[in-house]
Amino acid sequence: MSLYCGIACRRKSFWCYRLLSTYVAKTRYLFELKEDDDACRKAQQTGAFYLFHNLAPLLQQSEHQYLPPQHSLLELEKFLAKFGQDAQRIEDSVLIGCSEQHEAWFALDLGLNSSSSVNASLQKPEMETELQGSFIELRKALFRLNVKDASLLSTAQALLRWHDAHQFCSRSGQPTKKNVAGSKRVCPSSKIIYYPQVKLWKRLSSEKLQKRWDWRWTDCSTLHPSTGPFPIAHS
Repeated sequence: MSLYCGIACRRKSFWCYRLLSTYVAKTRYLFELKEDDDACRKAQQTGAFYLFHNLAPLLQQSEHQYLPPQHSLLELEKFLAKFGQDAQRIEDSVLIGCSEQHEAWFALDLGLNSSSSVNASLQKPEMETELQGSFIELRKALFRLNVKDASLLSTAQALLRWHDAHQFCSRSGQPTKKNVAGSKRVCPSSKIIYYPQVKLWKRLSSEKLQKRWDWRWTDCSTLHPSTGPFPIAHS
């Protein structure tokens, strides 16, 4: 019995160490991408992009759930070229995470006004037809997404919203410029650096979250943004 317990404890310790090691490696990699623009651009070459339109993620329906499709940099460049957009628009993307294999994940909103491109925002119906999906409000699709995708898209939406709201310096009034990863914005005039602060909600079980959400929609005529189970970005 003692031998069995010893083996079980060693196995548990091994898996705990492996999980911790993976977490540390991912954290270090993401920190490098946030601080090094060249490294982040290189990561975009092999990374995956999630697309949004006016903060609504692109989703494809699979049976009874939604799946957010991933697009490579090459696919995204071809798509933009087809709609008369230049590849400079990709500069508006933000880093939102990475896989255990260090595949970087980015989010790009094609509906918001671009700060890096002179082209206007793309039209939603044409894009949905080309991309074979639909741009759906996240709050409506939340409970038809798995936990991983819901968390990732919520983070992406919060960062995209923050960048859209902080395109100008609060002191000088001049346009701010984001770094490649989107981890900060800098005012060239006042030299002020703005960092996104994302407030994450306490994780609840899907059942409790569904009950809370149903109650709020039933009993509240207006849902205040601060009551929803989404991350909120603020300065």
